[in-house]
Amino acid sequence: MKKNKRIIFATMAALSLAAPMTAVFNFDNVQTVSANHQGTKIWLQYGTLKYALKGPSGRVYPAGTKVVREMGAADTKPNISFPGRPFNLTWMIGGIPNNQRLQDVGGGQIAEAYVNYEDWHEIDYPSDNVVLVQNTSDYTDLKSSDFHPVDSSNPDVPVANVDRLKAIYNEYMFNVDFSKLNSTDKTWVANIDKRVGAAEGMDATQSTVDALTDEISSAYANYKKTGHLVSGNSDSGNTSNSGSSNSSNGNNGSTSGNTPNSSSSSTPSKSKSRVVRLRKASYRYTHKGKRVSKKLLKKGSYVKINGKTYHIKGKTFYRIGKNRYIRKVNVAKY
Repeated sequence: MKKNKRIIFATMAALSLAAPMTAVFNFDNVQTVSANHQGTKIWLQYGTLKYALKGPSGRVYPAGTKVVREMGAADTKPNISFPGRPFNLTWMIGGIPNNQRLQDVGGGQIAEAYVNYEDWHEIDYPSDNVVLVQNTSDYTDLKSSDFHPVDSSNPDVPVANVDRLKAIYNEYMFNVDFSKLNSTDKTWVANIDKRVGAAEGMDATQSTVDALTDEISSAYANYKKTGHLVSGNSDSGNTSNSGSSNSSNGNNGSTSGNTPNSSSSSTPSKSKSRVVRLRKASYRYTHKGKRVSKKLLKKGSYVKINGKTYHIKGKTFYRIGKNRYIRKVNVAKY
């Protein structure tokens, strides 16, 4: 019997060292999954509107309307509250397993403050298109985040116009050689990246966005004159923390790196430099195809590409800055 016990324990130990198995437990529509993600699973969070909201089209979405947001294939469950990440009135997902290559579509961005939300749950990314919620097909509402309470006595969330901020930020990101900045400038860059992410969130005020836009414009103008953003021979750089935020939702990391290797294979595109929108969160890569960091550029954010495609390790990329590339498949088609 002792010998049999040793065999049993040895077998159990061997199994515990084997590759982890996926375990799925369902409790009242909440799914907990322990698995190696590798892009095959995503987190979803559902909720309902606290009170009736009116969209820019004039349509009213009543209290109790079901909404949803997704977080992507993170290994750990996201924080239950993400103030800067919107819910959607209409959202459809689906694609090729392990790749998520088909575009997730929808819109109608609703601020978290308007939503009674549930816990996150994890699902297998579907191979076919699956409609999660569908409350509108009106394009005016789908492309907007400008929703407000019908009853003015309910708390309202400000909606800021970030077009000017995105334009100057993308120009700065595309043209600054981050590899040649000194430590003071690099500290400013890291701070600005976080603040831009926060300013693009759902609860940013227009004054915060405008102040940040002016600060980046000033620093970029100084860079073009002196080669410095806020240090060196600078009298126009601004290191103030106006509109600063400790929000963790900003995913636009700095783009420090070296000049692209001339041996990188590239094919000129017919289109010139332009600003494009990311249809899904995107990693940044070097000209050797090495991922820069674990931080992702946010889905829906705008980046400037130089009008060429680059083939690195059999995949197609756009260049967004000095030795920084993103997958072409992650860019929305225009």
